Amino acid sequence: MAADANVAVAFSAMAAFALLIGLLGFSPWFAFALPLSAYAIGISSTKADHYGLAVSVLITISLSYYFSLGQIPGLVTIIRFAIIGLLAVRLFKGQTERSAYNTPLVFLALFMVTAAIGSFYNSLYVSISELKLLFAGAFFFGLIRSAKASDGFPSILFGLNAGIISLSALFFVFYPVIGYSYLVDPNAAISAMGRFSGVLNHPQLLACFVAVNLPLILYAYLTKSGGISTLAFLTTIGASLLIAVSSSRTGLLAVFVGLFSILFMMRKNQDMNVRRRTNLVWGIIWAAILLTLATSFEEVQQFIYKTDDISGGLNLSGRDEIIHASWQAFISSPIFGNGFQVPSSFTEHGGATFGISSDVTSVEKCFFITMLLEEVGLVGTFLFLAAIIAMLRVWHRKGAYVAIAAMLAFLTINIGEACILSPSSIGGLCWLSIFAVHNLTFRPNELGPGHGPHRRGLY
Repeated sequence: MAADANVAVAFSAMAAFALLIGLLGFSPWFAFALPLSAYAIGISSTKADHYGLAVSVLITISLSYYFSLGQIPGLVTIIRFAIIGLLAVRLFKGQTERSAYNTPLVFLALFMVTAAIGSFYNSLYVSISELKLLFAGAFFFGLIRSAKASDGFPSILFGLNAGIISLSALFFVFYPVIGYSYLVDPNAAISAMGRFSGVLNHPQLLACFVAVNLPLILYAYLTKSGGISTLAFLTTIGASLLIAVSSSRTGLLAVFVGLFSILFMMRKNQDMNVRRRTNLVWGIIWAAILLTLATSFEEVQQFIYKTDDISGGLNLSGRDEIIHASWQAFISSPIFGNGFQVPSSFTEHGGATFGISSDVTSVEKCFFITMLLEEVGLVGTFLFLAAIIAMLRVWHRKGAYVAIAAMLAFLTINIGEACILSPSSIGGLCWLSIFAVHNLTFRPNELGPGHGPHRRGLY
């Protein structure tokens, strides 16, 4: 029964997203249909996939980025309040359960205090730092506190993933030269120039979203049956295609990290069906790697190096300069950092080459370790990494290998796209996706806390 309900919800979410994309071709104002529907479901249903619904709200920023929906900063503020509100609904409507995340919460609370100290004394934009820190704190605490031991399969998030990936793959097949929100903004193909973003507004966003959610999709194929499993298998193929054409090196690396992590952690599974499917996936992966290297080795080199001149070395697309600027900023204030999520005098000055001027309030930081060191110093970096390690330990104890694989993929993405502290953009979509799978286990005989006699950990 639970499996049938999962199928119905997943396909409903997929159909709703496909309808939304079609309606956006008539008017950009339809972008608000998804978050309004998500709110209605979240408030009216006690067992909804609230993390998937929150992704539906946050995805609006991506879908509306190139449209005339008014000032984007105002839209971002509205979405921020909406996300926090939906997490609050999730927290207060659900059954009160003992949290398994007390240790990560302690580290996060200390992190917020140290980040506030660094921002107050060192930031070039104190008020902006404080506002961003306030939202990030509310987001992370709401996300973790709303995690329930009785959470089941994230059907809405799975359906949304299937919708984004299948539509994006479909558009690539039929419109291979168009990028940036195909149906609604074909003129953006001029700026795309080989970089593919499907139905989202940026290739890196698509790569991040696909990479972090691929462990969930693969889990559905390996452990489910019927429509969910078939859809997951096709979606996995579509996701691989999208990563290949997104032109994101860290996205491709994150996919391999996520896939190999989840397959490695499944090696002890005794279910013959799961083992057979796992072996099939291993075979497809290695066959694809060998075939690609045998037929397109030079193209692979050019993709990795991002240049035709392989002898010239790896092209980091300016990231090395940005990372160096972040390091210099860290050296100037090593204990508490130079301010939460804003430029320092080093990154702002160094960013002039990349079109960054003094009136902006954010700047790309690329590598998340140097970003943390710059913004929150040694103390904040230690506390934030300690919170992540504490969460990974919680998931390892409960056998939630899908969440572990998703987090490892997310950390890999942040080697070249430091979005881990940006919950109102790519980072938020990834964090919500990770917590949506925080209970999924590959141990079919284990009853998760809060599950009834007919609700195993897989549902």
